[in-house]
Amino acid sequence: MDSDDDALLKSQHINTMGQFWAFLPRMLELQHGHVVCINSILSQSPIPGAVDYCTSKASSLAFMESLTLGLLDCPGVGCTTVLPFHTNTEMFQGMKVRFPQLFPPLDPETVAQRTVEAVRTNQAFVYLPWTMHALVILKSFMPQVALEEIHRFSGTYTCMNTFKGRT
Repeated sequence: MDSDDDALLKSQHINTMGQFWAFLPRMLELQHGHVVCINSILSQSPIPGAVDYCTSKASSLAFMESLTLGLLDCPGVGCTTVLPFHTNTEMFQGMKVRFPQLFPPLDPETVAQRTVEAVRTNQAFVYLPWTMHALVILKSFMPQVALEEIHRFSGTYTCMNTFKGRT
């Protein structure tokens, strides 16, 4: 909520509009290629303190979900969307979760390796770690008040209070 208009527009431009200028027309022409989007679990489970980032990633996810379905009948062209949790980069410097043993930051190398594996196997969506998939499933049927309590207990409600990185 502290985000200014310029930060919001920049985040939207990078995370959403960048998708629209991909090499898709040439891939379709050649019937060969793969669109890869490094997204974020925050696109499906937003947190306070990162409104601009979460909304831009949600928009990017909707784009990739639609594109993935739209390419089902296009031979040789695939899509992969990677939805990692907190990755250990400067971008997320200072972000703290209550139980780092259960949800340690991901190594960028791990994210890269799993992305390559997903492209090779034409996997449409990758949740990192796999426990993030469980979060999305829980969110689909739990009442909002229960989700709020889980956020408070896990520390995700306040994890951006010590954030020093950039969105």
